[in-house]
Amino acid sequence: MTGDNITLSYANNTFFSKETADDINMKIFEEIFKWISFGIFSGIVILNTIVIGLLMRRKKKSRMGFFVANLAYADLCVGLFHVLPETIHVWFEVDWNEFNCYVFYGYLATFSFYVSTYAIVVLSIDRMNVIVKPLSTVTKLKAYRYGLALSAWILGSLLAIQYVVHVTYYSPKIYLKDACLHEFPYDQVIRYFDVFVLLIIPLMFIITCYIMIYMAIHRRQMYKFISTNSTNDGVHERLNFNAKMRTVKQLLVISVVYVICWTPLFSASLLQYYGVLDYGITFRVLYGLAPLNSLTNPVIFLLFNYNIFCKVRKSSNKTTIVLKTNSTSTNSNATYL
Repeated sequence: MTGDNITLSYANNTFFSKETADDINMKIFEEIFKWISFGIFSGIVILNTIVIGLLMRRKKKSRMGFFVANLAYADLCVGLFHVLPETIHVWFEVDWNEFNCYVFYGYLATFSFYVSTYAIVVLSIDRMNVIVKPLSTVTKLKAYRYGLALSAWILGSLLAIQYVVHVTYYSPKIYLKDACLHEFPYDQVIRYFDVFVLLIIPLMFIITCYIMIYMAIHRRQMYKFISTNSTNDGVHERLNFNAKMRTVKQLLVISVVYVICWTPLFSASLLQYYGVLDYGITFRVLYGLAPLNSLTNPVIFLLFNYNIFCKVRKSSNKTTIVLKTNSTSTNSNATYL
């Protein structure tokens, strides 16, 4: 055997052993990440259901609660319509069928992302109206609330149409196994479209709302509309203002987390298109972790509004005390009678 043959033989052995190692690493990654994906789905469903339940139990319904519930319903759709089918068919390798491919992967998955994104925008617009126009009677009407919330769902349903038009289901007769794919004749356009519609445009709305909020607060401070005296009216106004600012801070955290969750995926998508990044573990991890936004939203709400748990617990304790008191009174009456 010549030196060249020895070199070639060594190179081939190295190639095959490297390929085997990559396959093993991919299998380990898939085994771990399928349970991570299942955990993300479970967390989205459980936490958003808790938020919706807590808001429904409150006797006094607020505007903020209404729009937070709207966001929770949208995030719940992300879990049910995107994360669940993705977990079942991609990570647990259950075969696709035409219905799941066209309905869930083709339309509802993308629809839920759009709705969740613009539910945050809607929440920002409402917070801006609360601060900028606190005395407006229009913003207190039910038509305003439902109209503003419904706009996110209508916009999401319209934007998702192009995805169901360009989805294709391949049966095992055509491929070695079944497949459900989006095939766009304008691949570059759709990638930039997603970046603009799901990231840049929502950010523009959110930043504009925060600029308006800052200007309104600054203007009130200059003209001393925010009372600092110790009278009852001043204290009430201060408490009301602090409550509004707490909701604004909550929205800011939600917006920042949204950017953190989605920016890496959009960046990876563009890098993949230009050949800088290959489709592999990195891209799959970023794609699988993007829905974490729908998991963190209810966590942020619960952290900022932990007092709801205290109120629910106190109310249940009061009910128990009242029942015990009534029971004791009945027994006492029975004894005297």
